[in-house]
Amino acid sequence: MNADKSKKSEEFIDMKNESAETIKNQRLVDAMQEVLKDDNAYTRGKMAAALMESRLLSPIQRQTILTEKDGPSVRVRFESIQNDKGEKYYMGFTDLDEYEKWNEDDRHNQALIMTMEDFGNILIRNLNDLRGFVINPYGENISISKDLLLSLLKQREAKRNAHKAN
Repeated sequence: MNADKSKKSEEFIDMKNESAETIKNQRLVDAMQEVLKDDNAYTRGKMAAALMESRLLSPIQRQTILTEKDGPSVRVRFESIQNDKGEKYYMGFTDLDEYEKWNEDDRHNQALIMTMEDFGNILIRNLNDLRGFVINPYGENISISKDLLLSLLKQREAKRNAHKAN
């Protein structure tokens, strides 16, 4: 694993490295498949719970930028994908196999390991037209809107605060 870290929960990884293989989200994959078979409040709730505990691979491009004052710095650009309506989404992959479905040409070999908090922070900060993120775009293809993710994060924070108060 590369030693660079931009935040405690984000990890830069080289997709050729073994650490990418350790990302498995079987509970989330199973929950997404249940939603696709029978979309109802129960299956969506189960998927949301699994999602909040997941760590996904999100493809990036790293660029080194030379600055006069501080020397070289690294800029990270997240890859995005567009649906047939022209809406753009960040991508999150549950495992290396799903990542490879997108990376057929083997040109995208760097990713961040992302939590839902990481995706939320990026979606809040970025002033762009991205609508959210899509999980396994060449598999289950489940889109999570910015509003849904922020709502899930607020609910989790409220539960944590309630537990602290007790």
